Amino acid sequence: MTDRRSLTQPELDFLTAEDSPTLANAIERIDLRDRGSGYVGGRVRCNFPELGPMVGRALTVTCSDAVGRPARQDGYWELWSQLEQMEGPVVIVMKDASTTPSRVAYAGEIMTTLARRLGAVGMVTDGAFRDVAEVRANGFHYFSRYTVASHANFELSHVGDPVALDGERISTGDVLHGDENGIVVVPWDALPDLPGAVRNVRESEARDLAYLNGPDFTLDGYRRLRSYGAPPPPQAPSANRGA
Repeated sequence: MTDRRSLTQPELDFLTAEDSPTLANAIERIDLRDRGSGYVGGRVRCNFPELGPMVGRALTVTCSDAVGRPARQDGYWELWSQLEQMEGPVVIVMKDASTTPSRVAYAGEIMTTLARRLGAVGMVTDGAFRDVAEVRANGFHYFSRYTVASHANFELSHVGDPVALDGERISTGDVLHGDENGIVVVPWDALPDLPGAVRNVRESEARDLAYLNGPDFTLDGYRRLRSYGAPPPPQAPSANRGA
């Protein structure tokens, strides 16, 4: 079921101005989830890093290649119907369920143009897209694993159901932030505290970089700066060593 919450303009402006690693670090400080979750794995790559950050609520759909039969059309039109009902910006998340993800493109110039008219700002898939030059020129975000020349016999289904992309579960309504570093899922509950957490991250990193690039750098000094304490004393050689 689609999450009815939508991003406010200040939230959208804030997220669009940040990079995904800083947001990931800031969310860690808020401590709402395990550090091993909350981001899409690196096999899904940003196609157009020059467009800057992509921010929007997810709309999920499962995709496959209907080999040996006509592709059903009901999921295709259900996707657009649900997108039309969502407040933007929206990111369409397309889960590959084929056995040949490098053999079928799930979107191109026509579908992305329609998606833009209905409020989407980008598409994400662990499969393939096409019409790279045209989509880039339209300023529409692509994140994918492959680019493929043909749409083959693609079929869309299960619109709005949770999907998993390279190790991360994504539900319709989740807030996604993506850039050249990858995609972070931003918890709704983190949004009120996120600006302060981002400031803390930037201050901490500025302090570290100033020391690392400064004339007084030593490893022991940096260890103390990071509150790691003094290095452990060396262990005495074991009497049995080399026996």
